[in-house]
Amino acid sequence: MTTKTSRRDCPLPPGSLVWAYVRDSGGDTQDLSVQQQVQAIHNYCKRFDLVLVYTFIDEAQSGGSVVGRDAFDDLIHLAHQDPPPVDGIVVWSFSRFARNLLDAQFHKADLRRRGYELVSLTEDLPDGDYAPIIEALIDWKNERFLKDLSRDVQRGLRALARKGYAPGGRPPVGYKAEKSIIGKRRDGSSHVASRWVLDPAKADLVRKAWWMRADGATYGEIDEATHLYRSKGSYASMFNNETYRGVLKCGDLRIEGGVEALVDQETWEVVQKRRRSYKRQLRNTLDHPKRKRSPHLLSGLLVCGLCGAAMSGGTDNVKRGCPWTYYLCGRKKREGWNTCSLGKINGRALDKVVLDAVIERVLTPDYVLELVKESNAHLLLDNSDIECEIKAVKRQLTDTEKAIETLLDLAERYGVQAAGDRLVEREQQRDKLVGQLRKLNRQRDVHKLQVGPKELRTILAGMCRTLEGEDVQAKRVLLKQFVERVEVSEDSAKIVYTCPLPDTVYNVAAPWGYCIKYCIEIDLTTGVEVG
Repeated sequence: MTTKTSRRDCPLPPGSLVWAYVRDSGGDTQDLSVQQQVQAIHNYCKRFDLVLVYTFIDEAQSGGSVVGRDAFDDLIHLAHQDPPPVDGIVVWSFSRFARNLLDAQFHKADLRRRGYELVSLTEDLPDGDYAPIIEALIDWKNERFLKDLSRDVQRGLRALARKGYAPGGRPPVGYKAEKSIIGKRRDGSSHVASRWVLDPAKADLVRKAWWMRADGATYGEIDEATHLYRSKGSYASMFNNETYRGVLKCGDLRIEGGVEALVDQETWEVVQKRRRSYKRQLRNTLDHPKRKRSPHLLSGLLVCGLCGAAMSGGTDNVKRGCPWTYYLCGRKKREGWNTCSLGKINGRALDKVVLDAVIERVLTPDYVLELVKESNAHLLLDNSDIECEIKAVKRQLTDTEKAIETLLDLAERYGVQAAGDRLVEREQQRDKLVGQLRKLNRQRDVHKLQVGPKELRTILAGMCRTLEGEDVQAKRVLLKQFVERVEVSEDSAKIVYTCPLPDTVYNVAAPWGYCIKYCIEIDLTTGVEVG
């Protein structure tokens, strides 16, 4: 901390109660370490007779975001008490508070609005109208530092990658890191970098795994023969990793031949072709193994109402004997907790809300009859061209039948010879029009729902029995016949569905794409329909 000096004044009167907040980004050699910050704040409080009540510490935490900084979250939460428990908050510098411009300005404004004095030991803001401008420039500089640092680090990693050195992380199975000294750092210490070289203990097993996969072996068979991973699911990542064909990657930079390949190009392409084929078979199908085994009713139907990502089910407290099922945003699960603000949704409660809404509001005879009526009205509009053709054919048929009657009158008066040939021609035309009309009627009715009240009650009663049963897979299969998706947020669930009747109620099998989509939104707290 020799590059900065502690401020020589204090905006708080002697005897004021204060909290301290300190943070470092990790590493024992950085000059703004936690221990140095704590010591400087203690000295400052002693010098100006401030009472340091508590020190909030976040170690090895980036200032680029406030997410995941537990001590900072505790400070903000406790600061929201009324009346305020302390008079001020002391930091070594505002960069310890946050290096994100929006986060820094938002939280500092919130704390000041609640009556707290914010004291930075290294940034002495002037009095008057220019103080907010100077502080905003300081926050901008802190954010710019983080961006410049990230850019410099990326540039250095790319330069190392171009020379064949790994940008960091653990090498994939089949490789090992071979360290070497490539120079000196500014502080005189050795600059060590690693190359990924073949691991003699596992390289042959990796080659065997790729050959087996190319020949169509399953992950289970490959694992039994090689035992490369603890989990069979890890093979999916392995067979998608370009490192094995000699590609070294650093961000979006790809260096062909950056490492020694374990797999030839032909084997790689065969395996990738199998992967694409397997994905096509499993995409949007109920036969997906995970979906079949899933104990969660809404698996494959549920999407996050905030970011649109598919949600997956999970279970907590299994070892305690009181399992609690939940649904979690898939984006949050894959990319990190701060990517979506939707938390875990109670699985049993959500399943019950959706089932109750479907059984009590959708699968009722009166409601479905209205859907049938509305669907047929819309489908009739979709078949407007066919209706025009039917009307035209009917007019031609009427004219033809009138002509036949006229010809029959002539035959009775003047004999068959007078109208015989014309009569045969008109009768053939009539037969042709009748056949054409029959065909058009079939085309018009192909998407028309035909169901009576008695049949309807029987169908709906059977569907309700399935949904009220214990077979989760059977219930999920039934729901997916007419529920397109369920969009869930913290306080409501929106069910998007089509007419729930099965294809058997059609005169001829028709695609469900002709059915209209409906929506019902349920309050998760009360179970009452919204709007």
